[in-house]
Amino acid sequence: MRPAVPALRPPLTALCLPLAVLLAASLAGCSGSSEPGSGPSPSAPTARPAPPVLNGVRPGAEKKSQLDGTWTAGSGSRRVALFLYRGAATLNAPGFCTGTVDAQGRIKLSCANGSRDRTDGRAALRSGKLVVTWTGGPKDVLRLRAG
Repeated sequence: MRPAVPALRPPLTALCLPLAVLLAASLAGCSGSSEPGSGPSPSAPTARPAPPVLNGVRPGAEKKSQLDGTWTAGSGSRRVALFLYRGAATLNAPGFCTGTVDAQGRIKLSCANGSRDRTDGRAALRSGKLVVTWTGGPKDVLRLRAG
C-alpha cells in the first residue's frame, strides 16, 4: 500500500477564479467614458491623410498644368500614349509605365515590363504639341487628344 501523498495541486476553483477576474477586466476595457456608446462627437474634425510625395511631387494633388491631358502619337506598334494629370504621369503605350511629372516638365516613370526606354524625360510645349525628350531613348512629338 502506498502512503498518502498530500495534494500538491491547488483546487481547480482556486485557479479559475483569478483567471475569470483577469478575463472580465480585460473585456471591460478602459474606454475612459462611463456612458455607453459615447465616442468622438460627430462634429469633431477628422484629419485627412497627406498625399504621398514621389520624386518631389504629390501625384494627383499638384496644381493644374498646361501639360495635363492625354497626349498621343503614331499608330499600331509605334503608338505612344502619355497621360499627364496634376503631377501624375502614365505611359500606356508602348508598355505600361507610371510615375510623376513636375512643374518643370521632368517625367520620371517605372515600367511594368522593366523597359528603360521612356523612364526619364523632359516635356515641353511647342506649337501646341508636347515634345518629350527621353534620356537615352527616343524623342516623342505628341498631340493633345480631344475629349
